[in-house]
Amino acid sequence: MAFEALLTRPDTQPKRWRQVMLSVSLVVHGAALAVGLVYSLWEVEEMPLPAIQVTLADAPPPPPPPPPPAGGKKTTTKPKTKIPTKPTEIVQPKETPKEEKPAEKEEEDHGVAGGVVGGVEGGVVGGVVGGVVGAAPPPPPKDTGPAQVGAGVGRQQLTINPGSPPYCCPKIPRGLSDASFTAQLRVCVSATGAVTEVRVVKGAGPGIDNQIPAFVQRWRYRPLMVNGQPKAFCYPVRYEISQH
Repeated sequence: MAFEALLTRPDTQPKRWRQVMLSVSLVVHGAALAVGLVYSLWEVEEMPLPAIQVTLADAPPPPPPPPPPAGGKKTTTKPKTKIPTKPTEIVQPKETPKEEKPAEKEEEDHGVAGGVVGGVEGGVVGGVVGGVVGAAPPPPPKDTGPAQVGAGVGRQQLTINPGSPPYCCPKIPRGLSDASFTAQLRVCVSATGAVTEVRVVKGAGPGIDNQIPAFVQRWRYRPLMVNGQPKAFCYPVRYEISQH
């Protein structure tokens, strides 16, 4: 009866205390389990790496070139010569008679008087080097009209004194008060020296200009030589008239 009474004796500790102890126990065990898990993950044993040995090897050198042939001479093959099957006939050379040349004069040919060095025999005296034998002479140059010369050249060709009669002087009409007059002329001369044209470019005055050509046409000139040939020419003239 006493044992039954002990079993049925009410617990003196309240239920609240047991709940607290249970909670604390769960917390402690959970914390210990978490610490053990973290430690196991953190402390990982490192495995040693295997030792690897690397050896670098160079490429094998190329083989040496073959040695040159002895003597350094190239072997050449000689062409084969065909041996004639039939013997060749031997022809005895014949002597050719020498032609006798007629006796020539040993005198030197001095050419034709007035000839040109390098000319052709039978050419024309005064011909052109390189011309064709028997060819016609070149035509004379075409006449392009009288040459135009200056006043100084034209005066040098005069053979008379243009300031003395009968080559001057026009009469000055009465009533003109000027003491001197001047006219501009253009005078053309033939290849023989005669005046062929007198043109008044700028007159000296009425009553005078019509007298001037008659006096100037009496003037005479030496032929004007161009390339060794006489040639007609024209030139300007300043014609002056003064009262005495």
